[in-house]
Amino acid sequence: MDEELANDLFQETFMKIIVTLKEGRYKEENKFILWAKRIAHNLIIDHYRLKSKHIKVSESSYQDEEFSIFDIIKEPDDNIEDLLINQQINDDLFRMLSMLPDNQQEVIRLRFFDGLSFKDIAEHTDSSINTTLGRVRYALINLRKIMEDNNIILTK
Repeated sequence: MDEELANDLFQETFMKIIVTLKEGRYKEENKFILWAKRIAHNLIIDHYRLKSKHIKVSESSYQDEEFSIFDIIKEPDDNIEDLLINQQINDDLFRMLSMLPDNQQEVIRLRFFDGLSFKDIAEHTDSSINTTLGRVRYALINLRKIMEDNNIILTK
């Protein structure tokens, strides 16, 4: 999988998690990581299912080398509205993260942006795994509260 696709799927996963938390649909069952991994897994499966439905045309399948199907067909560019909405969502997200205490910002960054395991985060921050888990939990609770207090909705 290429890096750009991985980043897109990560962002979509993170946004889905934030939206679900904001809407209060996540039931705290001490299985947050499994739940988050399931969201990512489902998004990856959906991506490849959609990709496999598209008809694949190979440029080399044409005898006439002057004709290229790719000269005719191109991927649609994101429209300006989608770009602005995505930018606003990202701005809101980073603004909310900046409202968290430093230790909560750090664990969110290390976990969701840098992809570190809780064990690695604990080692990086010189704290126990339980402390790390607690910080992530409180950060998510605080993010929900910040969203409610500031009427922030992270959906398109």
